[in-house]
Amino acid sequence: MDQPTVLSLREMVGTLIVARIPALDKENNVFVRLHRVDMGGLWVESKTFNQDMLDKYEIPASITTLVLFIPFSGIEYIISSVECVALSETALGLRD
Repeated sequence: MDQPTVLSLREMVGTLIVARIPALDKENNVFVRLHRVDMGGLWVESKTFNQDMLDKYEIPASITTLVLFIPFSGIEYIISSVECVALSETALGLRD
């Protein structure tokens, strides 16, 4: 049986990823668009961060979108998935 394939970070460039990045949100996972993978970290775009900067500096619109370099040391984890069935034990009545 073939093992499910996990995409590398480079293969995820251009996609939205879910990650735990305390610099962007100390308590929750964040959705960011991965733009580039460098040796020391990731270049990401955060819609929330961009909106906060527009609000903070009272800018109604911008012709550019900010991207942030996040060093790997500033990332707690990145969530991906593989093609494999996952079942909720609670929904199936197997666990309370």
